[in-house]
Amino acid sequence: MTGLRRVFLSAGLVGFLLTSCSQDSETFLPVSGSSARSDTEAQALFAQAKAADEAGRSKKAIRLYDGTADNYPYSSVAPPARFRQAQLLEQAGALEKAFEAYGQVITRYQGSPLYPQARDSQAKVAHAAADGEITSRFLWMKPGLDPKKVVGMLETVRDNAPQAVAAAKAQFTIGKVYGARKSKVNEAIEAYQKVVDDYPRSSYAPHAQFQIGNILLTGTSRGNQDNSNLDRALYAFQDLRQSYPSSKQAADAALKITEIRSRDIQRNFDIGEFYFNKQQGDSAAVYYREVLRRTSSGDLHQRAKARLQSIGATE
Repeated sequence: MTGLRRVFLSAGLVGFLLTSCSQDSETFLPVSGSSARSDTEAQALFAQAKAADEAGRSKKAIRLYDGTADNYPYSSVAPPARFRQAQLLEQAGALEKAFEAYGQVITRYQGSPLYPQARDSQAKVAHAAADGEITSRFLWMKPGLDPKKVVGMLETVRDNAPQAVAAAKAQFTIGKVYGARKSKVNEAIEAYQKVVDDYPRSSYAPHAQFQIGNILLTGTSRGNQDNSNLDRALYAFQDLRQSYPSSKQAADAALKITEIRSRDIQRNFDIGEFYFNKQQGDSAAVYYREVLRRTSSGDLHQRAKARLQSIGATE
């Protein structure tokens, strides 16, 4: 009786194990090419997509390519189906959807020969979206494209290949997207600073450093009363000349430094005038003397000198 019981228990255990293994096996996705029937079905659907594509029926082709990649993700035609879907979406101006489709090729089929091309194409789409946000010159762009979405696309491009030139370019373009909006000045400066900090040897670094100084200088031109921005702009341009002396931006920075110093002289004279008009001669004299210290000739030099004489102050 005991032996018979053991037989039944053993049989039950074997059955349980077989059932369990069978159920567990269904939870695993098939390996690419493991199902000849699935691949045959995928090939047939892919052929329909290509036929529609070649006939110029783009919408139908997009739908069929999408169905091929969705329903048969491990088939041999899934990567080219998804890639071609992305290309057609890009041609149609559906940049967000094209970006996502290229992204699926990048994340799911890294071993595919299409991987490098998908990564480059996705970057191109992100920059096209950014150009539309910055210039609004692309008639095929959807109006009101969320800049947060554009920045997110560029961040993805940057993170796909963080050591590549494309990463520095994407980060620089993030600065441009923010810089196109007056309310995002701080974000633009931070984005450009990240280019300088993370990609100091890239060709985008001196350009980013110049943009930092230019944003600060432009802010003071627009009536920003925080004079510290003028000083920060000066430091930014000086750092540029020191760090990248042979760059084109260094030469441009030299002109900006001259402009800032000229404006700083004007600022000192204006403050002197403020105190002069309030009949606070001692305070006015401090700023007039600063004008003389910074200049050797010119209109402001002569006017400051005359003011000092009129209030009986020494130079």
